[in-house]
Amino acid sequence: MAHGFRGITWLSEWLWPIRTRWKRRVLFEDALKFIHEREETGQPATAEELASAIGIPPKSLPGFVGRLREIGYLEPEQEGDRYLRLTAEGRQEALRIVRLHRLWERYLAEQTGLAPEEWHAAAHRLEHTTTPETANSLAAQLGFPRFDPHGDPIPTETGEIARREGTPISESKPGDVVQVCHIEDEPLAAYQELLAHDLHLGTPLRVEKIRQDGVTVRHQGQTIRLSPEASANLWVKAAPETESKPWEQPRATLADLQVGEVGIVKGISPQCRGLQRRRLLDLGFVPGTRVVAELRSPSGDPTAYRVRNTLIALRRDQAQLIDIEPIHAGSSTTPLQPVQNRSP
Repeated sequence: MAHGFRGITWLSEWLWPIRTRWKRRVLFEDALKFIHEREETGQPATAEELASAIGIPPKSLPGFVGRLREIGYLEPEQEGDRYLRLTAEGRQEALRIVRLHRLWERYLAEQTGLAPEEWHAAAHRLEHTTTPETANSLAAQLGFPRFDPHGDPIPTETGEIARREGTPISESKPGDVVQVCHIEDEPLAAYQELLAHDLHLGTPLRVEKIRQDGVTVRHQGQTIRLSPEASANLWVKAAPETESKPWEQPRATLADLQVGEVGIVKGISPQCRGLQRRRLLDLGFVPGTRVVAELRSPSGDPTAYRVRNTLIALRRDQAQLIDIEPIHAGSSTTPLQPVQNRSP
């Protein structure tokens, strides 16, 4: 038993330097990414801000920053300059990490059923273990995307990166008609607020009010107020000119149909991605498809819908992801007669 304990102790002592090197590498990569993202916004980071962002103890900060300078990732310290500035080599390394993170977020959004709130943390874990070969394979599999699911540009293998489009919606003016072009996913509470309002890339909005306590916009026929934190995380650009007013159009979903009512599928919400989106498309919920609400369980959920002569049961939260155009009595499309409401 003692021999076994000594063996475990020896193994732990042997692994400790490896764990330490790994943690140091992750911290270095996180630091470069943070400094680069601050440079992207035109607001260089201080050492204190870096320490707060990636969790470096104050007593370790001078040595940590000094090591980044020794490696050649940071410019030498200039008297009177509090900011950290990347060298060309440091920027190239930062872009490598940014590329991996945004590629993984795109993959998680398009190829898995992971919730949007989980993409960032999962991508952060994966970015530190991805080889260049895996990164290139991942980019090819995704079709060499230019943007991640939040609208951030993805650097190329050679480190080229497009400029981020738009400005925070708080910089707009009342009356501006805009569309969402970037959604920041940190802090998480602000991101969840934007998702709760069904705001996604490409969403058209009309700006109503700009105040210190938030921004008020017109969206899907409703007036909503965004908190200052959520407003800072929502970037927009001028919307294409159109005679219609899409921001005034209420959203109708499959969940709104009562038994016996008919709708035509307009599309699937941008909120629905990855495996769940592909499943709904495979089931026949493609634009232009006629759908009838036929049966509803005694509890009210799920509901069975007739799609191309097939009954398909969906929970309410799934049906809410499918946009429809309701078919009213007297329209050119004649709805089916209501059927007996029995349990599917």
